[in-house]
Amino acid sequence: MKATVLFVAVAVCIFFQPVHGQAQSSGGMLPDTLQLVFGQAAEKRYVPRVRAVHGLPAELTVEQVTACYDFLTQKLESQPLSDLEFNGLKNELVFALMRLRRKPEELASRLVSMYQDQSLDSTWRDYCVQFFGKWYDAAPRNEGRDAMATALWDVLKNERASRFAGAAATQLGFLAGKYPEFPRDAVSSACLEALLDPLCSETSKVALLQVCASLDAAGALAEARRLAAMKSNPILRASAIAAVGMLGDYSDLVWLTPLAESPDLRLRKPAQAAISKIKEIP
Repeated sequence: MKATVLFVAVAVCIFFQPVHGQAQSSGGMLPDTLQLVFGQAAEKRYVPRVRAVHGLPAELTVEQVTACYDFLTQKLESQPLSDLEFNGLKNELVFALMRLRRKPEELASRLVSMYQDQSLDSTWRDYCVQFFGKWYDAAPRNEGRDAMATALWDVLKNERASRFAGAAATQLGFLAGKYPEFPRDAVSSACLEALLDPLCSETSKVALLQVCASLDAAGALAEARRLAAMKSNPILRASAIAAVGMLGDYSDLVWLTPLAESPDLRLRKPAQAAISKIKEIP
């Protein structure tokens, strides 16, 4: 009898020992890899942590996925990494969650909640909007997925003064025509309306020009020509030139040809590409 009790006691002790490669955390058992990703280890630098993200397995427990969600809601000012490093780390972690064998049911709703949380930094909220479209295809068909669809339309309509509308437009352009909730004509019309809105930011217009052009929104041509002549924002100007290449005609060669010889590579390359596309028109 004593031997049996002793055996059971030893077995219980062994069962509750930490698994090799795991460490205790306030939220329960977490692998060392996740401890490193979350900044809970001695190593705080970006490169080792992002490598740890890339090494995550295709299966995580519910508790581990929840811990990942908790990390994604951490604020920029609460840790030592720079904006791009910290949000880059979060970005890679979301991709890791998307690759899980069992698709995370709550990821869509979590992304929407994080975008809506104005206490989080604008870079991460912008990334969340981009994930609405990137996750949409594979996301479980639930209320969270529906919320992402609604949010994309809302962001395009209500966030034009920020860069968020451009992020939403890019994802809507990607989804246009693939699902009944994103009719191609409706996406084209909504993006054109945003592009022509005087309150729309130049950052969003960079993306909106490309989406409108790719969806053959002819009403965007006049605005693209106007923006292509602006010299204050080379990135916006380059996007406008590229849009003219998709929507314009032979009359645009008059001003595109000199730009094709510009010493500014940001203008020369899109001008050359635009000329080639226009010359392909019968």
